[in-house]
Amino acid sequence: MNRSVILAVVVALAVGGWLASGEITGSGRDTSAATTDATAMTDESAAAPQQAPAAQAVRPTEPFSVRVKRLTATPRNRVIIARGRTDINRMVDVKAEVMGRVAEVVAIEGSFVKAGAVLAKLDLRDRLERLAEVKAVVIQREIEYDAAKRLRAKGFRAQTKTAESAAQLESAKANLASMEVALDRTVIRAPFSGVVEHRHVELGDFVDMGDPIARVVDRSPILVIAYVSERDIGFLNSKTKADVTLATGEKLDGSLKYIASMADDETRTFRVEFRAPNPGLKMRAGVTAELRISVDAVPAHFVSPAMLTLNDEGELGVKLVNSQNDVEFHRADIISDEPNGVWLGGLPRSIRVITVGQEYVRDGDPVRAVADKTADAS
Repeated sequence: MNRSVILAVVVALAVGGWLASGEITGSGRDTSAATTDATAMTDESAAAPQQAPAAQAVRPTEPFSVRVKRLTATPRNRVIIARGRTDINRMVDVKAEVMGRVAEVVAIEGSFVKAGAVLAKLDLRDRLERLAEVKAVVIQREIEYDAAKRLRAKGFRAQTKTAESAAQLESAKANLASMEVALDRTVIRAPFSGVVEHRHVELGDFVDMGDPIARVVDRSPILVIAYVSERDIGFLNSKTKADVTLATGEKLDGSLKYIASMADDETRTFRVEFRAPNPGLKMRAGVTAELRISVDAVPAHFVSPAMLTLNDEGELGVKLVNSQNDVEFHRADIISDEPNGVWLGGLPRSIRVITVGQEYVRDGDPVRAVADKTADAS
């Protein structure tokens, strides 16, 4: 009984599978037909849009609307911002000019000395005795020369002998002068007024000719050294002034002392030096400084920093609208800056600058310019 039921179920499943396979096959034929019909429709629809461009060509393009502000240039002093450091006016390592042992040290590191002040003294050794000997020789030669002249006047002395006595006298005088100079050089003095930055010797040291004794630096006036770009160096001249602010908060008024004639090979900048008073030697060398260098007035426009943009080459400038209502990018130089804006140079005298929408238009795009009465510019 159970085998019959199982056999009937198997037969029923086989018949159902055969019927299902027939439907699927028919379905496949219908799908192929539908695909053929769809392909035909696609081919027909592909041919239809050939006339669409003509319809699109007659539809006008609406220019993008931007807000503009009309500006007129006014004279403005150009301010070049540079960063540098303070430096000493001059420095020298005072060296021994004769050999000897240090007999006395006068210089104190950090102390101020005037020009000619004694820094150290060397022992005299036998220099005084030798000086006395040379002086005696000079006296002897003077007596011999006077006698030779008297004998020559009476005809008892040959002219050559008289000339020989004169030469011996001059040689003795030269030796005396050399000894006096050597004796004077045992006292080592400051060549100019300044601060003893470092002392190289101590009491009892033996020094040879050329050995350093002390370093003297001059910080009055103080120098401020900076580097100016090749684009700005042409604005500087002998009358150029600078407002200097040190990292310590101190302020200086500097006047131009030196401009390098050659640019640095790596940075393409020029070294400049400004001189500033240093009363009381309060300003020290090596302090970071910011320089605001004022140069001749140039025509400039005051704009908000939000109006600044960059072109494809990375140059800073603004986008203007010309008389044909086309966008023009103009490169500009920052003359000076203020808390609420910047002064730009290098632009036409009268301009219409885009205040809103400059990020959506490019150089050469036609635009519809709308006056902006709220732009932060003047």
